[in-house]
Amino acid sequence: MSVLFRTIIIVTCTFTILNAIMFVAVSVYRSIHAYIIVFQGKIEERPGVHLVEALDGFLLALVFLIFAIGFGKLFLPDHRFLRSVQIAWLQPKSFSDLKHILWEAVLTTLVILFAITIVQDIDSLQWTHLIIPACIALVGVGSRMLRGPH
Repeated sequence: MSVLFRTIIIVTCTFTILNAIMFVAVSVYRSIHAYIIVFQGKIEERPGVHLVEALDGFLLALVFLIFAIGFGKLFLPDHRFLRSVQIAWLQPKSFSDLKHILWEAVLTTLVILFAITIVQDIDSLQWTHLIIPACIALVGVGSRMLRGPH
């Protein structure tokens, strides 16, 4: 494998992990902010929305980590850091394996995004709120079709 290709993969994985860390930091901030709202007794500011948004951020961070580690394991299997990460379900043998793992993570994130949207707009729901569930259904069906009968 060329040095340039290895460098590109390492830079991609490094910045994707940094992005995940940033999502975690922002989500921790949102969680702490929600707890402060609760302890100050300002329930009318809807701290649950902040907590659900924090959960969405944590899930996005997880998607970024899955992508970075899976991508690295595919293209840099001999890398010292990646050999030390031993997660049973994150051992992709091909790009298709990684794609299926990422699809499942994205589906979970979409479900949480839908929950956030409903919580935020509970007083003014419209038909457009059905777009995310339709996306979830399409991604789920597409994922199932790509996996085959097993």
